[in-house]
Amino acid sequence: QQQEQQQQRQQPQSLLSQEKSSNRVAVVLLSRRPPDLKLWLMYHIGYMSVDHVFLQVEDSPLFNQTWSSLSPSLRSHITVWRTPGRSDSDPRPLDDYETLQRRQLSAMARARDAAVALGIAWLIHIDDDELLYAPMHRPLFELFGALPSTVDQAFIPNVEAVYPSVAVQNCFAETKEVNMNPYTFASYANGKSAVRLTDGAGEVAPAGPHMWRYQAGDQLPSLHLDHEPFGAPLMVVHFESCPFNRWESKFWELGNTSPGKVQSIPFPFYRESLERMQSCSGEAHNDPDSICSEHSLQSFWAQWKTPANPSLAKKDLMPLNIPWKDIERMQL
Repeated sequence: QQQEQQQQRQQPQSLLSQEKSSNRVAVVLLSRRPPDLKLWLMYHIGYMSVDHVFLQVEDSPLFNQTWSSLSPSLRSHITVWRTPGRSDSDPRPLDDYETLQRRQLSAMARARDAAVALGIAWLIHIDDDELLYAPMHRPLFELFGALPSTVDQAFIPNVEAVYPSVAVQNCFAETKEVNMNPYTFASYANGKSAVRLTDGAGEVAPAGPHMWRYQAGDQLPSLHLDHEPFGAPLMVVHFESCPFNRWESKFWELGNTSPGKVQSIPFPFYRESLERMQSCSGEAHNDPDSICSEHSLQSFWAQWKTPANPSLAKKDLMPLNIPWKDIERMQL
């Protein structure tokens, strides 16, 4: 009888292990001067049960320092691809807004092949300023294990972080709420997607940074997680342009974008940020009445990224509950 009871206790653990092994999830990203890469990795691998991370590192002088601080156990879940630094003297690349997407698609296709070789079941492309977030705190292998076997792509809705003030520095840990209303987002609103890696995964290709299609162009059998009856079980939280000095350097570097290309960008926040940085190029920031003063730039940023944003409505805000202290203490 004791043996029977022991077998009954072991059976759920065995089924859980089987579910985890058959629904392993990998993430692919391009990372350039990330705000907090170590915490990002600990969160996804240790807390969200991401099995593997394919990390393409670009122009990140502090990466070696971050990498050396990671434990061998954590590193075993990460594949690093390094790209050569720029050879030109201008730190502002021409039209980087467009070239970035080309590099993302290349990394996604490379990760697809590498993930298949590792026996990964699902692949998700996100950025180093984005977190996968499960409001009910369910692990990824459980979420994807619950999807119908006929679904080869799951669309994950995105939400935007609302920062407490312009003084925010630790963007992930200090953010306590997110904006759920896509009509008031500062950036994209069409989410990201997870693609199932079956035996025919080579027939699947990235169709932009947000989704996948068959090589021939046909749509994959897909499911939208935000259409679930009790709300999306998984979402992407976008910590865009944080902290303030990251926004400054990001849009200054994008300042070589031509006026025509600027006007074609669909996001007003991006257009106005680029235009502001192009207007302020080479101008001293010590005139308090100038639109290029530090105070003016901070006010501009705050009116998009904090509760000072007039478009934010209380009904659209959702609390963000992540146990950051526990994650930082994890032995990974």
